[in-house]
Amino acid sequence: MDVRQLITRRRFLTVSASAAVALLAACQQPSVVEKIVKETVEVEKEVEKIVKETVVVEKEKVVGVSTRQAPMLQEKVKAGELPPLEDRLPLEPLVVHTYDEIGEYGGTIRVGSDGTGLYGGDSDLYAQPQNMLRIKPDLTGAVPNVLKAWEMSDDFTEITCFMREGMKWSNGEPLTVDDVMFWYEDILLNEELNPVVPQWFRPGGEPMLCEKLDDYTFKLKFAIPNPSFVMINMAHKYGFWSRTFEPAHYLKQYHIKYNPEAEDLAIDAGFDFWHQYFWNRADPNQNIDRPNLRAMIPVKDTPEMVFHERNPYFWMVDSEGNQLPYIDKMVHNRVADRSMLDAKVVGGQYDFCGFNTSIENYSTYADAAEQGNYQILLWKSGKGSDVMYQFNLNWNMEEGVPTSEQKPDMWRDVFSDVRFRRAMSLAINRDEINQVIYFGHATPGQMTVIPASHSFKPEYAEAWADYDPVQANALLDEIGLKWDEDHKHRLWPDGTPIKIAWDIYESETPKAPITELVVEYWMNVGIEVPYKSITRDLLTQKILANEEPISLWHGDETTDVLFMSRPKFFAPIDGDEGCFGVLWGRWYNTQGEGGVEPPQEIKDLYDWLDKYLETRELQWTQKTLESQAENLWSIGTVGNAPHPLIFSNDLGNLTEDGYWVWDSLWTWPVFPEQWYFKQS
Repeated sequence: MDVRQLITRRRFLTVSASAAVALLAACQQPSVVEKIVKETVEVEKEVEKIVKETVVVEKEKVVGVSTRQAPMLQEKVKAGELPPLEDRLPLEPLVVHTYDEIGEYGGTIRVGSDGTGLYGGDSDLYAQPQNMLRIKPDLTGAVPNVLKAWEMSDDFTEITCFMREGMKWSNGEPLTVDDVMFWYEDILLNEELNPVVPQWFRPGGEPMLCEKLDDYTFKLKFAIPNPSFVMINMAHKYGFWSRTFEPAHYLKQYHIKYNPEAEDLAIDAGFDFWHQYFWNRADPNQNIDRPNLRAMIPVKDTPEMVFHERNPYFWMVDSEGNQLPYIDKMVHNRVADRSMLDAKVVGGQYDFCGFNTSIENYSTYADAAEQGNYQILLWKSGKGSDVMYQFNLNWNMEEGVPTSEQKPDMWRDVFSDVRFRRAMSLAINRDEINQVIYFGHATPGQMTVIPASHSFKPEYAEAWADYDPVQANALLDEIGLKWDEDHKHRLWPDGTPIKIAWDIYESETPKAPITELVVEYWMNVGIEVPYKSITRDLLTQKILANEEPISLWHGDETTDVLFMSRPKFFAPIDGDEGCFGVLWGRWYNTQGEGGVEPPQEIKDLYDWLDKYLETRELQWTQKTLESQAENLWSIGTVGNAPHPLIFSNDLGNLTEDGYWVWDSLWTWPVFPEQWYFKQS
């Protein structure tokens, strides 16, 4: 730009007039001439100053250096490796109001996990996948995130979604509605990628519609009222999981519709079919090259470490316009098991740890905190029960045969007797679990929603939750499960000792320590249930194959964010979190095409869930919780427990109040993008 264009017309006239006066003054007295010349020189100096300042401003605009970005990005802009900040941010970036203060740029956050992906555990919770919306810290509603706004129709059948214009993927490519349409038309509705449209996207039995209105606006339409979609699928991530948006510009090369050679690419990469390779390339945990929207992106992967750097196109800023995140890099340490992770936590080798910390280790954490330069914050667990148990009511069922026509089975007949489940609940000493594991800070009770839920009633939490081994034994006697001669084991109806081997996956809550106590309690009433710990991948395979007679999980989805968002602990699920009716869950999930048709009392559970999702009326939650209290589909232990999080003393903008639970997506509501290292 010509700098002369930046001089105002008024100043130009001033300079011209002064010069003319100077020429006329040549014939006048010397004193007058000197005065005019002096004034003219001053004006010319002012012009030179304006020109100089304009050149500096224009130069800065060309270079694009801004102090509102990290120094490491400023250097890349200077070197021409990145466009200016204003060209990397959307027109309306998401403004994050920091908890304490504006942070400082720099530093590397160290995290660890026992996972194998590029993200996992605490690395996933610092650099979260980005959903359409976000969950409020008090778990009462949704706020903007990737979407800057949304509108629900009065009849709850349409949602209009407004994206952020100018937002970009981590490689600088634009994020637009075309990415949404690619996900909808070419992934969700592609039968090779999704043989059955997931239940989240077909309320009323019909796949939802997605309509492009313009480059940054789209509309979702449902066959029936669907008010739950905003919280469950947009603020939370059911159905979308870690891929709310798909980078069409990148993934089309692996899609058979856009690349006729996609099958050959898959075979060359060691896959049998194009759709297998497509899912691999679409997975941000497996593919380091996949563009994403997170605050941190992986740049190097080794067997023990994954190295991440800040996303230069990240689309959040603080209240002063500084681009987030404040932290420059993340190192994700992979460990072999939780014992090694615990040792590194105590040694102060991580700046943030929460996913695999446990209240049972609180004293150890506290003793090492000063030497390890970390602090411990206790968040609410947000779980109706920290550990809950289920007996498999589908044991040894034949898939495709209705429940009423299944052949009798000894184990299944016992598990299905409500007296057995009540006896197992009464045999548990919940007060002892609370004292031994939680130092008295949890709440003994039955599996139900948390007290903060609108659906909570004390009688639900008290149902069959007293410690009463006398009544437990009486119920087992009533069923006909006799003792052996040594009064050690009870016997199955065929006279063999009851010994039920099963498997658990340890994560998030003290599952093994609690289970060790529960196994002892159940042995005291003659039921032996030896268990072993296995990986989640193996457990998933076994549960889905209906090979687990007992299962456990932590009782999440008991806040109003996710309660009754899907079948889980209060209605049978086709998933690895519970085994009480996997084949019934598959029947529901496939609309009767797979699994086993359940009895009416189970169909009622699904019916109440569907009606709640359509109306959000509490009458359906009450029916569901009454059924749980009566039938004990899930047997709880203790809930509302504190959960310890480890943070480096050098980290700022932390909050002491939070919910450590799947319902909140752990750190999701508190914006970890605002954490920073105190440099001074």
